[in-house]
Amino acid sequence: MENNLLIEEAWKIKNDDDAEWLIEEVNKDLVEKARYKLALENKIKNLQDKLRKVEDEERTAIEKRNSYLIEYFETIDEKFKKKTKTQEKYRLPSGEIVKKYPGPEFKRDIDKLLGWIENNKLNDYVEVKKSPKWSELKKQTKVVNGQVIFSDTGEIVEGVEVIERSPVLEFKEV
Repeated sequence: MENNLLIEEAWKIKNDDDAEWLIEEVNKDLVEKARYKLALENKIKNLQDKLRKVEDEERTAIEKRNSYLIEYFETIDEKFKKKTKTQEKYRLPSGEIVKKYPGPEFKRDIDKLLGWIENNKLNDYVEVKKSPKWSELKKQTKVVNGQVIFSDTGEIVEGVEVIERSPVLEFKEV
């Protein structure tokens, strides 16, 4: 060897024994990874539990503070509050106490509402959505040279791109 470099041939599975050896070696590694993954998941769960506890404490502190502020807000003379249709405010050096009056929530029965709109001929308030029935159309097509063809006419279907995917090899243990 003139250049003192060793050239190794890449290892390949040559028979069933090699395949079995590879599976066993990888499975040993997977067992360790599964143990480590479980340890990490447990640590994450413990940290999430601690985070939930701190968030609960934080929420409780805010609710307690706000209950005192709301009680105080109700005792303040109206002439010191700034009022609009949707809220009242009182300014303090540390911030504002705001009492909001949200608009109503609407729970709709779509079928009844649509019936009422149609009965009153208010069609401007009806939304119509068109959407292709791809699953049905697909049954009537075939792929030829990377294009979708409508089988009945041989016409190219516009608006559909064919993206070829590589085969996937799986190993399932028995």
